[in-house]
Amino acid sequence: MDSPVNIKPVSLWRFCPYCANPLEKRELFGRERLYCPACGNVVFQDPKVGAGVLLEEDGKILLVKRAVPPEKGKWGLPAGFMEWDETPEETAKRECLEETGLEVELQGLFGIFHYTDDFRGPGIIILYKAKRVGGTLTPGDDASEIRFFSPDELPEDIAFETNRKALTLWKKRLLSPSGQE
Repeated sequence: MDSPVNIKPVSLWRFCPYCANPLEKRELFGRERLYCPACGNVVFQDPKVGAGVLLEEDGKILLVKRAVPPEKGKWGLPAGFMEWDETPEETAKRECLEETGLEVELQGLFGIFHYTDDFRGPGIIILYKAKRVGGTLTPGDDASEIRFFSPDELPEDIAFETNRKALTLWKKRLLSPSGQE
């Protein structure tokens, strides 16, 4: 699957978060938005933001097998949604620790990916290159298995379009003589 399935998110908003008046749809700022006719509030439906890591060792990448829906049983990068009080970097390190048992040091930005194929709505995932600095490799949180894969043994059942894109880019960079795209 090369292109994501575009899913128009269903709004969870029915009432204004400020005055509890029922919301209505209006053309505002160049697109249809939810609007409160009582107080004038415009509800912007912002994307979810997640962060994760690409942990490479000896030319292999660490993947986790999802133990929970969505995409249960498929492989992906250690990643998850940001909490309101976290930075993307903190999220990436926390998610890696929760899912793999490993403490990591971030080595720079790998890439930023936009997605629209999640039923919870569109989002952005920020992926960092990471290096293991501690911990014990053990599946945790929403991971049933964890394993390092070489570029030629990546599983076919990869969860989420962003993981497929990131792994394709990782493989391309790894196999490129200059290490670039």
